[in-house]
Amino acid sequence: MTKDPDIALAVGSATDKATTSNLAVIVSGDGTVEDILQGDDISVSPPHIDAIWPPALAERVRRNLRRTLRSRQFFSEDVKLDDLSQSNEFIYVAQGRDRVLLIVRDASQQASAVSRMQRLAYIDDVTDLPNREFLLDELTQIVDQQRIKGGRAAVICIHIDEIEEHRNAFGLGQLQDILREIGSRMKLELRAPNVSGEPDPERRSVVARMDYRQFAVVLPSIEGGEDAESVAERLTARLQEPIEVHESAVRIRACTGIALLPQDGEDAATLCENATAAMEDARSSDGGGVKFHSGTVKLRSLQRQDLELELKSALDRGEFALNFLPVIEAATGRVTGVEALLRWPESVVGSQSTRKVIALAERTGLILPIGDWVLQSCCRQLRAWHDAGFAALRLSINLSVQEFARADLVDRIAGALATSGLQPPSIDLEITERLLCRDAVSGYEVCNALRSLGVGLVLDDYGIGACSLAELARSSVDTLKVDNTLVAQLGDNARNRAACDAAISLAHALELRVIAEGVETGEQEEILTGLGVDMLQGFLFSQPLPAEAVASFVESRNV
Repeated sequence: MTKDPDIALAVGSATDKATTSNLAVIVSGDGTVEDILQGDDISVSPPHIDAIWPPALAERVRRNLRRTLRSRQFFSEDVKLDDLSQSNEFIYVAQGRDRVLLIVRDASQQASAVSRMQRLAYIDDVTDLPNREFLLDELTQIVDQQRIKGGRAAVICIHIDEIEEHRNAFGLGQLQDILREIGSRMKLELRAPNVSGEPDPERRSVVARMDYRQFAVVLPSIEGGEDAESVAERLTARLQEPIEVHESAVRIRACTGIALLPQDGEDAATLCENATAAMEDARSSDGGGVKFHSGTVKLRSLQRQDLELELKSALDRGEFALNFLPVIEAATGRVTGVEALLRWPESVVGSQSTRKVIALAERTGLILPIGDWVLQSCCRQLRAWHDAGFAALRLSINLSVQEFARADLVDRIAGALATSGLQPPSIDLEITERLLCRDAVSGYEVCNALRSLGVGLVLDDYGIGACSLAELARSSVDTLKVDNTLVAQLGDNARNRAACDAAISLAHALELRVIAEGVETGEQEEILTGLGVDMLQGFLFSQPLPAEAVASFVESRNV
């Protein structure tokens, strides 16, 4: 018989219980070992398989020997018993009427490779939680089991908001630490998470990371919705506790939706879809928190889809318009510029809040074509005012988060200026402290590129954000706009006035211009002028004006 050079004998004396692998032997039908290939010589009394393997495994081998001799066919199986340290493949090949070639191979490496592939397919590397595919597989089995029993189950979807802000502040590595802590907290708050083989479904749960910012939990057996609500509220509260990252306390916002089996769906896909709809309802509400799926939630989801379609149609039909809020020079009372404000179509807004419409436009990406329309319209209008004799008039345009993140932002603005024949210094772009913090992470790439183009940069809502003094000092911002909440409290007490004075003094120390927004009373104007503010903006001077009314207003003030 040809010896297999790849088979190494791993058997000691006949009295040893062999627990190692890579063994080839000729075995007779009664279990007597007739020959060991490439091994030590057989003693005068050949060993029996009972002297090589533990009793349970020896009996299993004996059965398979008889099976192979009866069938005269090749046979193999994988074996891993408690007293064996590795996975083994036992291969049986009939050799004549009463002999079998038995080959034992170490299959642990192959098993390890399979295990690694399963992990890649089902486990999220960052949180060490199972992924969406795993949860759907488990949920499908749970649904089938509960349908037979007439039982109830729940799917809880959790969306983590404000992750992007933390990424800008800490970077990708620290963001992964946050996500890892979120996964750890979820497992600690749940009963037997992802434990397989638990005979009592009420004593286990399934938790997974569904995508970048979404997690899901399956409760396989509940009495009613209050059980799921209790778990969801506990999870939400725990996730919103501060997370320590690099000696900083970070908070996230968890928005949670619940779908119940059977009333909210009778299959895995429908339950996940409806739990996600409830979660989106929680995200769109001011309080966030926990929301159940219901007919109302479904209706709101459809309403959001209708609103999205209406936004697209309104843009195609040219139903958007612009109003302009004048900016007044504090020392002279003259109009130096206007801020463009988007006027949403009544057919879109209706009874909806403008805030909700803007949030939907940002979430769906529609804010980008809307922003393009605003930019082009503003440049055309400013060109018309310059041609009409108001050449010194400046115009401010607000940038959204999505617009600021576009790789072609500078090229778009340069193109709009070139098309309209405007000089860049006549345009100011307003950004929030949140956007400035984001740009600081990349070394102010966007701000520096915009300033190199020649446009002005205005930091909006200053005084209520999280922008550090170091970030402000290093940035390319040339104007600060003091938030109207500081302006509104000017007359309340000396501390409020001191806060506004500090913001103005800081800006001037950094050689920045200062605009105070939200000026509504003569007292506020007097105080701000005394504090040295450069420009004023608010309803004391004018309501937002349509384009055709701007020229006459400028003429009335700039006499």
